Amino acid sequence: MGNFKKGIFLGGLLGAGLMWLNATKKGKQTRDKMLDYSADVYADVKEKVMASEGWDKMTKSKYYQIVEEAVNKYAVENDLVDSVRNMVEKVVKAQWKKGKK
Repeated sequence: MGNFKKGIFLGGLLGAGLMWLNATKKGKQTRDKMLDYSADVYADVKEKVMASEGWDKMTKSKYYQIVEEAVNKYAVENDLVDSVRNMVEKVVKAQWKKGKK
């Protein structure tokens, strides 16, 4: 299978997954749970960052390290599956720019 066909196939799968998260009741519940998990982890990360150096002196790699540690701890405590853990990690890592402002 060529790269173009792989891209179309993977894009279709991604689109179907995103549609499921937005269109079905179960998908909306799952999305809401992931956002709740992300909010809990972000609060923990923000507290750790403020206790250490603060946003103004924090490097992106150090922030990512703190996020990964917090997400892993939260995932173990709440029995999150790897796919949910990964999504929570992505959402919290995306907050880097918000924190720097």
